[in-house]
Amino acid sequence: MLLRKMLRDMRLHKVQFISIFLMSLLGVFVYTGINAEWHGMQKEADRYYEDTALADFWIVGSGFSAEDVSAAAALPGAAAAQRRLTIDGTAVLGGSPALRVNVLDENTLSRPLAVEGRQFDTALDGVWLDSAFARANGLKTGDTLAVSLGGSRIEKTILGLVMSPEYIYDVKDDSVFMPDAKAFGFAFVPRQALPGGAALPYNELMVSSGGGADGDSVKKSLEQAFDGRYTVVLTRDTQLSTAMFKNEIAQNRAIGGIFPIVFFLIAALAMLTTMTRLTSGQRLQIGTLKSLGFSRRKILRHYVSYGLWLGLAGGLVGLVTGPLAIPALLFPMQKTVYQLPEWKAAVSAADIAAVAVAVLCCLLSSWFACRRELGDVPAATLRPRAPKAGRLSRLEKSGLWRSLGFSAQWNLRDVLRNKVRSAMAVVGVVGCIMLLLWGLGLRDSIRAVTDRLYGELYTYGTKIGLEGDIEASALDALQARYPGQLLQEASAEIRAGDTVKSGNLTVVGDGSLYRFEDAGGRAMSLPDDGAAISYKMAELLGVAAGDTVAYRPLGEKSWQEVKIGAVYRSPIGQGLSFSSAAFEKTGSAMRPTALLTAGDVKNADGLPGVENVQSRQQLIDSFNAMVDSMQSLIAILILAALLLGAVVLYNLGALAFNERTRELATLKVLGFNKRKIRALLQTQNIWLTALGIVLGIPAGFFFIGCMLSTMSESSDFVTYVSPVSLAVSIAATFLLSFAVNLLMSRRVRSIDMVGALKSVE
Repeated sequence: MLLRKMLRDMRLHKVQFISIFLMSLLGVFVYTGINAEWHGMQKEADRYYEDTALADFWIVGSGFSAEDVSAAAALPGAAAAQRRLTIDGTAVLGGSPALRVNVLDENTLSRPLAVEGRQFDTALDGVWLDSAFARANGLKTGDTLAVSLGGSRIEKTILGLVMSPEYIYDVKDDSVFMPDAKAFGFAFVPRQALPGGAALPYNELMVSSGGGADGDSVKKSLEQAFDGRYTVVLTRDTQLSTAMFKNEIAQNRAIGGIFPIVFFLIAALAMLTTMTRLTSGQRLQIGTLKSLGFSRRKILRHYVSYGLWLGLAGGLVGLVTGPLAIPALLFPMQKTVYQLPEWKAAVSAADIAAVAVAVLCCLLSSWFACRRELGDVPAATLRPRAPKAGRLSRLEKSGLWRSLGFSAQWNLRDVLRNKVRSAMAVVGVVGCIMLLLWGLGLRDSIRAVTDRLYGELYTYGTKIGLEGDIEASALDALQARYPGQLLQEASAEIRAGDTVKSGNLTVVGDGSLYRFEDAGGRAMSLPDDGAAISYKMAELLGVAAGDTVAYRPLGEKSWQEVKIGAVYRSPIGQGLSFSSAAFEKTGSAMRPTALLTAGDVKNADGLPGVENVQSRQQLIDSFNAMVDSMQSLIAILILAALLLGAVVLYNLGALAFNERTRELATLKVLGFNKRKIRALLQTQNIWLTALGIVLGIPAGFFFIGCMLSTMSESSDFVTYVSPVSLAVSIAATFLLSFAVNLLMSRRVRSIDMVGALKSVE
C-alpha cells in the first residue's frame, strides 16, 4: 500500500521529483565521468611507467663512468642505474625541427616502447624515432633520417617508431607550452651505432629506487655521492614530462571534486523543500496511517524512502553514463597534449561513494523534512495544522515598507516567508552563472596569455634558433643580414636558503623586441646591476626585490649569488632575467641561443650557425591549439550550467506556483489581469536572479583561479574574463530565468478558481 502511495505521490509531484532525480544524476554523472577520465589516465600512466621501467631520478652532469653506474645502484634505496648521452640536434628536414637524441649502451631504465617496426636493440645499427614526430614529418620505418649533432652529421635508417615514458608531454623545455610534433621530437640510438662512440661522454645517470624506499633520502644520497659532479638531480616531481602530466591529473581531479558539489547541494535543498511541502500537504493522510496502526518509524521510513529511491536512481544512472560519455569527450582534447599507449576510462571505488553521497543528501533532506509532521498524536494530525500567527518583520514595520508599491511588498513578504525556497533559487542561479563563467573564463584566461605574450612582451616577428657552438663570424653575419636582438635562454637551478627550484635563465641583449612588465602590468626595464626575478619564482622561493639568491645554469657545477633588483611577471618561463650588461658584470659571458628579428625571415634555414627558425605566428598557433583543445571541457561546463539553471528554476517555479495558487486566484478576483499577475511573478524572479548573479560572479572568478593555480610551477596565468564573456554569462542566466518564468506564468489562466478559493474542509 505504501509503495503504491509513493508512486502516486511521485506522479502527482513529478516536476519536483524529476528535478531531484536530475540533480542527483548530474552530480554523479559529472563526478564519475571526470573521475573515470583522470583515473584512467593515471592508471594507464602507472602501467606505462612500470612496463618501461621509468627511472625515478635523473642526474645531469658529465663524464659518468661504468663505476659511477655501479656506485649509484649500490646506494641505500636504489635498485638500478643506467647512464646515457643526451644531445640536442636538428633533423635535416623542412623547417629544421629540433631532435633530442638519446644514446644508450644498455636498455634497462626508461625503455622506449616500440609501436611500429623493431623493438629497440643496442646491438643494431639504426635509429628509433618518436612516432608522433615521424607522423608529423611524413617519416616511416625504413626511411633514412639525417641529423645534425654538434656540428657533425649522421644518417641512420629508421628501424622503429617508439613512444617514451619520459615524453608523455613532448616539448623541448618549459618555455614551450603546447607540444608540436612537427617542430620537436626525440630519438634513441645505440651507442655503438655512432662513429667514434667510445669517445663520447655520458652526461646523464638514470636511477630507480626500490619498493618502499624514501625518495627524499635516495635523492640526498645521490647528491652526496656525486657532489660537485652534477648540475641537477631531477625526480618525477620535477622532470618536465612527468611533472606536467601529474599537474594535469591534479587539475582534472580538482574539477571533478568541486563540480558536483553544486548539484548535490541543489538536490538536497530541492528534496528538503519538496518533502516539507508534501508532508505538510499530507498531514491528514499521515494521521489516517497512524490511526490504522502504522508506527511512527514505519511512516518515517516510507517518506524517507522517497529520497532513497530518487537519489539511488539518479546516482546509478549517472554512474553508468558518466564514465561512458565524459571520457569520450575529453580524451580527444588530452590526446593533443599527451602521448599514452592507450586511453581507457577507469571506474574507482570513489565513484561508488559518489552514489552514496547522492543518496545520503536526499535521505537526510527527507528525514529533516518529515520528522516535524510525525511528532503529533493521531488525533491532532487528523486536524489541519493551525496557520502560523502573522507577524510583521522589522522591514514591514519600517517607514521604507510603506513607501513600497504593492508588487514590491507582495514579493518581499513571499521571499521572507519562504526563505528555503528563495535560497534554493539563488543557489541555482549562483551555480548556473558560476559554471558559465568557469567555462568561458578558462578560455579567456588562456587567450589573454597569448595576447599578452605575443602582443606586449614578445614583439618580434621571427625567432632564429642558434647552434650552441656558433662561431663569432657566423653570428656577426646573421646580425648583419637580420638586424635584431640577441637572446640567451637556458635552464637553471635557483636557490634561496634551503629551497631549490628549477627555472629559466634569460639574458637579453640590447633592443626592444623582448619586453618585461611588473606585477601591475606596467612596462619595466631590467636592472643595470643584479637580476630580475619572475613573480611566480619569487613566491616559490619566498624572496623579494633586495634579497639575494643563488643560481646554477644547467651544465655548470658552481653556484653564483646575485642580488634581486626587480620583480617582473611572465605567464610562462619562470626564473631569472638579466640584461646583457648586468650579466657580464657577474663575470659571465652572454652565449646567445636565439636572434630575434622584427620581420618575417625567409631562407634562414641552412645558414651557418642556424639551428631552427620559428615565426611568431607559429608560436601563437601553438597556444590557440591549446584553446581549441579545451572546447569539449568548455561545452560540458556550459551545458551543465544551463541544465542546472533550467531544472532548478523550473522546479522552484512549479513549487512556488502551487503554493501561491490561492493568492493568485484572489488577485484575479480582485481584478488583476493575467498580464499584471505575470509581471508580479516576474519581479520576484528578477530579484532572485540578480542576487544569484551578484554572488555567482565572484564564485566563478574564484574557481577559475583555483583551476589555474593547479598548473605547473613554470606557468603564471592570471584570471581573466572578457567583458563579452561576462555579458554573455549574465544575459544567458537572465534569459534562462525569464524563459522558465514565462512557462510557469502561463499556468495562471488554468487556475481552478473554485478549488483554489475553497476553504479547508
